[in-house]
Amino acid sequence: MKKILLSVLILCFILIGVKSTLSQESKHVQDTIPKKEVKNKKNYVFGNIYVAFRYCLKDTYNPQAAFVFNQGIIGYYHRISEKVSGKIMLDVTRTTHFFEIIDTAGNQLDYSYFEGSKFTAYLKMAEIKWDINKYLTFRVGQLLSTQYLTFQDRFWGYRYVDVTFQEKFRMGMPADFGVQLDFKLKDKFLYQFSIVNGEGPFRYQDMNGKFLYSHNIQYNPIEKLTFKLYADFAPSPVKSDTNELKSVVAGFIGFKTKRFRIGGEYSYVFNHAYIKNLNYYGFSIFGSVQLWNKIEVLARYDYVTLDNPEDLTDTGYYLVGLQYEPVNMFFISANYRYYSEGSLPFIYANFGLKF
Repeated sequence: MKKILLSVLILCFILIGVKSTLSQESKHVQDTIPKKEVKNKKNYVFGNIYVAFRYCLKDTYNPQAAFVFNQGIIGYYHRISEKVSGKIMLDVTRTTHFFEIIDTAGNQLDYSYFEGSKFTAYLKMAEIKWDINKYLTFRVGQLLSTQYLTFQDRFWGYRYVDVTFQEKFRMGMPADFGVQLDFKLKDKFLYQFSIVNGEGPFRYQDMNGKFLYSHNIQYNPIEKLTFKLYADFAPSPVKSDTNELKSVVAGFIGFKTKRFRIGGEYSYVFNHAYIKNLNYYGFSIFGSVQLWNKIEVLARYDYVTLDNPEDLTDTGYYLVGLQYEPVNMFFISANYRYYSEGSLPFIYANFGLKF
């Protein structure tokens, strides 16, 4: 097993160290399609393929080594006029898992089942977008979350390596069914208000018809600096002494140029999973710098706390690595990760392709 690990890592570092014969400057992951090209195209197909190999340096962790499929996305964009367009996107991930079955007396029951594939395609996004005027935009359908996915994910830019802090620790849904209204003032100010089911992309609306209401504000005092503030609230679908309204408050600040980026965010979830006094909060600090034409170094630290009256659980997550882009939109990364909970060190080789 160690020979396999060594071979993969040697291959990865060789590819990172190969001298590029292309003179084009490196583009980050979020720049899938240049802005001018998107504006001129009425329709296009896009996709992502993210895979990895990981090895745990702790012998007691099982499986100690594995090839990992992180994400596969296929999507289509179509513009029917200057003001109306649509975008649909399918994602592949694990959507179901059973942990235990308990009878009415509280006893755990033995059971067996065929789970099927752990890689299930689901509807990640299906949006109708109407640009009413230069200030207002209306969106309806399956919408990506403004909590972290529409901005922080692109700002971070290394999704093929790992998702951002709030998505990784499940502080909110990545997408949901609903409506959204955007108010934009030039390139300085953006306010987004949305009403969604609150159940996420995998479930129907709850029987009581409770919605999640969110507000997102982004401000760019200068071109490369962004401040972001997000807040939402959702009434509990179940009325009981142990359930309560859930709400999230999150802030972000980031500065990014072509060769350098640094960002930080903080998120607090009140009554996590609608459980009264179960609060979930934490922060993330990350950055990257382009060392040479196609080589970047990236680093990140996450810290989360699950706080309830009976217990307090802290988790720290460290990531540091290199990225190499041999050709435009093909990325390779060798990186080291460490989880404080369980004292788990990992070595990863990540590969990402966008088209």
